[in-house]
Amino acid sequence: MRRNLGQNGVRLRHVHTVRKGGRVYRYLRAPGRERVRLPDLPLDHPDFMAAYLAALQEAPKAVRKPGAGTIAALVEAYLRSSDHAGLSPDYRRIIKREAEAIARAGGHARAADLRPNHIAVDLAPLAPFAARNRRSAWRAICRHAHEIGLLESNPAENVRGKKLPKSDGFPPWTSAEVDKFREHWALGSVQRLAFELLYWTGCRIGDAVKLGPQNVARDGVLEFKQSKTGNPACVPWTCALPPYAAAMEADRDLLHAAIAAHPSGHLTWLATAWGKPRTVAGLGNLMTNAAQAAGLAKSAHGLRKARSVALAEAGATAHQISAWTGHETLREVARYTRSADRRRAVMGTDADRDSVNPGDEVYRSAEKG
Repeated sequence: MRRNLGQNGVRLRHVHTVRKGGRVYRYLRAPGRERVRLPDLPLDHPDFMAAYLAALQEAPKAVRKPGAGTIAALVEAYLRSSDHAGLSPDYRRIIKREAEAIARAGGHARAADLRPNHIAVDLAPLAPFAARNRRSAWRAICRHAHEIGLLESNPAENVRGKKLPKSDGFPPWTSAEVDKFREHWALGSVQRLAFELLYWTGCRIGDAVKLGPQNVARDGVLEFKQSKTGNPACVPWTCALPPYAAAMEADRDLLHAAIAAHPSGHLTWLATAWGKPRTVAGLGNLMTNAAQAAGLAKSAHGLRKARSVALAEAGATAHQISAWTGHETLREVARYTRSADRRRAVMGTDADRDSVNPGDEVYRSAEKG
């Protein structure tokens, strides 16, 4: 067998030579690693030696098919299933990330030996929200494995999650903050356009980056399927506003003015200067930086909450709010309507406030008498 000799006759380990069509190709074929193509240079050439040493140190490990009956095999089966493919794009990425972490950490273990306490141990060092995502991945993997016969039972079914810290999340923008942002960012700026689009629609930034004229139906309603939940959202665009939103006409006019002042000419209103759709992270950063420049510590998601609050305070029902914002359950928007109902319970109508208190009239009549 002919040896591959480099500088000074030193043998170059794991160099594999292939002769094809009159040409010679060389690869690094280290055990347990992917094959790496080496330069078409003499073995003793300095550039070849540099590439060889770099490949020897950095060649990634080969991806091996998980052994049958292992947890890694359960993960692979789930990630290739229609169950996983049917998730919304955003949620699918989260579950895939967690599933791959499960496979890396303990994929070699026998699936038949998996018990609820093993899953609990995996969740233990994680923060509450991270543990929630990991538990969701375990549940999806084990449920699928049980359904197709790879597991006799579902060990993740009754694993308890960590208690999430009580939080109201991102605070909604107040009307004063909305005015301050508009004063700072004039019509014609992409910051103002992004703000008006997010504020009027109450959508998530993951959906805002995809919205464009094609989403507006002939009846004047903007309709789109949410990337997170797959549920539809319907927003009055050019049609008559429902009675509960009649006082919001000015907000809608500002949105249309912002679109007219910053025409994109593309399928999405928030396209970049190069005509490419914006990324979710890019729009999120743009809005955070724009708010900071206006002296506000606010987020894009706070605009979604602000629209929900505005609709609730205008008298919209939970069903009407969820149709507009696309919230997945009525329970999610019930807190907005409950808060608005409490405020209305202690506030009279304009007619009540302008009228004279009947008790005062009686008292004054008694004084005159």
